[in-house]
Amino acid sequence: MKKTFIKSAVAIHLFLLLTAGIASQAQTTEKPVSEIKTTGFLKNEPVYELNINNASFGRYTIVITDEYGAPMYEETLAGTYLSRRFVLNRLELGSTGVIIEVLNGGIKEATHSIKNNRIYSETAFVTVKK
Repeated sequence: MKKTFIKSAVAIHLFLLLTAGIASQAQTTEKPVSEIKTTGFLKNEPVYELNINNASFGRYTIVITDEYGAPMYEETLAGTYLSRRFVLNRLELGSTGVIIEVLNGGIKEATHSIKNNRIYSETAFVTVKK
């Protein structure tokens, strides 16, 4: 009697743990994840790729501004697993950074920041003759 009670209690606990785990997984909805990465260079300027990894259909707006808020580019996209490439002219930007915002129905989903850090180097060789 006691062994049967313990076995049934263990079985009930295992059943509850498994069903609670499955129910919690079913309720979670993933937000679209956006990422930005450097994919290479075009005419000595960096090429950035923005990926929006959304499994369900959505309408997204990409807004690119400089770090002072001046708009540079805006585009509205619709679909799943969206991707866009951008070339930034570092000479025109100077030392100003760029902010890329991904909006979903007017709500900010993600903000990415790109800093334009350029280092100039000059090398001079001095030869002393005696």
